[in-house]
Amino acid sequence: MTRVATVAFTLLLTLVALGCQSGNTEPPPATPPAATAKIEVPAEGKKLDPPVTADQLPDGAWYCDMGTVHYARGEKGDGKCPVCGMMLKEHTH
Repeated sequence: MTRVATVAFTLLLTLVALGCQSGNTEPPPATPPAATAKIEVPAEGKKLDPPVTADQLPDGAWYCDMGTVHYARGEKGDGKCPVCGMMLKEHTH
């Protein structure tokens, strides 16, 4: 019985050692994020469905900043989002 246990244990250690050596342990090279296309924003504003990210807005646009942008306009207007009532923020880079 001891011989069978020794052989099984040796086999197990060999498989573990081979498994550890077979994979690439280095992380894949980082890839730059894909460029996002800019959208057009009318001066009077529009609801964006589906929402976009702020980096898709042209500079100077006013938008509702809720993580994603669900409303944007080209001019400040009264400064409030007509969809949710939050204050608009100017997009600048």
